[in-house]
Amino acid sequence: MHIGFLFHKIPVENPSSIDQVRLRALCLGLARLGARVTVVAPVSRPGFLGGSIPVRPLQALSENPGFDALKVCYHYSMELVRDYRGPLACRLVRVVDERLPERDGGERERLLACQLLAAQRADGMIFNNRQNAARWRARYGAGKGIAIIPTGCPTEIPAAGPDPYVRRLPVMLFLGSLASPRMIRLINEAAERLRGRMAIHVVGRNKSRLYGGEFLPLSPLIEEHGEIPEEAVWDHIRYARIGLALAAGPDPFDNDLSKIMSYMRGGLPILCEERIPNIGQALRSGLAWRFAFGDAGDLVRVALMMEPSGAREIEPEALDSFIDRNSWSRRAEALYRFMQKLISFREKGKRGWGL
Repeated sequence: MHIGFLFHKIPVENPSSIDQVRLRALCLGLARLGARVTVVAPVSRPGFLGGSIPVRPLQALSENPGFDALKVCYHYSMELVRDYRGPLACRLVRVVDERLPERDGGERERLLACQLLAAQRADGMIFNNRQNAARWRARYGAGKGIAIIPTGCPTEIPAAGPDPYVRRLPVMLFLGSLASPRMIRLINEAAERLRGRMAIHVVGRNKSRLYGGEFLPLSPLIEEHGEIPEEAVWDHIRYARIGLALAAGPDPFDNDLSKIMSYMRGGLPILCEERIPNIGQALRSGLAWRFAFGDAGDLVRVALMMEPSGAREIEPEALDSFIDRNSWSRRAEALYRFMQKLISFREKGKRGWGL
């Protein structure tokens, strides 16, 4: 089985963002399962990802690439499908409508146009959670196969290196993108309230203007590390006391957070805002605490309650079970099975299968 991945960014060898991490992990995972995998992306010349996965320029889609199926990564990758007519699966992080999520702002029409292309062209859809699968079916009907394939985690992580923090206070880590102005306001207020008691560090980018919204700077009380390669992230997780998870907005379907997988894999206690749907495993493991939505005072109250137990570790058996259920290898297996079904049902002219 030859699977193409259509990606709207240039793939990188040492990924720092979750979209690049996911691309690399799933491509290599599918290859280990025996699939032939090729990435098609806006590159100027052919190359390789991970030393073995071919990366070809966009025109490859118009040159009879020989794919048995194509997986389209994210909304904007749908704009690059062009004349490809083979079996196609599209993954969306969230399903947008004319009003929600509010943070989409000026990009809403473009996102809706990408969704309409997916509704017209895709044989199957892939989502992180059932909330977005339900939104898709409510808007576009049940005429496609649907798979739920969330973010995964690595089976192995690098051995401990030196402590990356220069600090005199316990560290609360925020990992990933600050993707809306309300997240900036909340984390800035929390930093002010925690002044002298706990330091907030951010590994990631301020993307508060990502969808045309207002740009807000982070407080000078917050230490910004920027985006760093995934391998270096694990020491930031390892030496922190708390991992902070903030909702992008008020709508749970818009708040499926990849960072929760990373915090869990690193055994870091999680302080999680309400309205985040994928916190269940961490809550059941006893490794997560919640604070009230939009309430910086409650964030601080729970953080100070957590901090004395910040050295708490998840039980080894529970961690092994978590890794077994949520590894990138498991996600690749689920994607492999879904693509096989997609090809088979296209051949038989059937639709409306899956979840």
